[in-house]
Amino acid sequence: MVTGIVIPHETRLEIFTHEFSDLASYQAAVGGYIETIHLDDHPLVIVANEEGKVMRLPVNRRATCLWWLLNPNGLGGDTLVGDVVILGPIERGEMSDASAKLVSLLLETSRFQVQVRLSKKFDSWVPIGDPVDEFFEATTRALRLMEAWSPPGDVRVVAAT
Repeated sequence: MVTGIVIPHETRLEIFTHEFSDLASYQAAVGGYIETIHLDDHPLVIVANEEGKVMRLPVNRRATCLWWLLNPNGLGGDTLVGDVVILGPIERGEMSDASAKLVSLLLETSRFQVQVRLSKKFDSWVPIGDPVDEFFEATTRALRLMEAWSPPGDVRVVAAT
């Protein structure tokens, strides 16, 4: 069994964890054939419906915001559609659990802070704006900052302290 985070496209529905046992369980979660999307700099895999755009599934705004935040080079480009599953990296050809850190951030954190890194040399992060109660509100703020910078990057969303 592999634990993943399901992000429904419908924003009124809660994000939740789910146990996946086989290919059919991933297909059921995304409503069809699966496509895996890998991020170069992050140890996670996004599982989406391979034919979602052909089927004209609705844009998954929350999953797209998370994808853009973690993959700044794709900012403003392609979008994710339909329900999406977030997993850990593929290890030895097998799917792996979503990281405990990401599960905690998305499902257990109640306040979020946008931070920017002023210097990679010193790895110093500075909070921007007030904390907010919703992860995807914070992500939207972070994306606006990233859009203003060229190249985008060095922005993150963390649990507010």
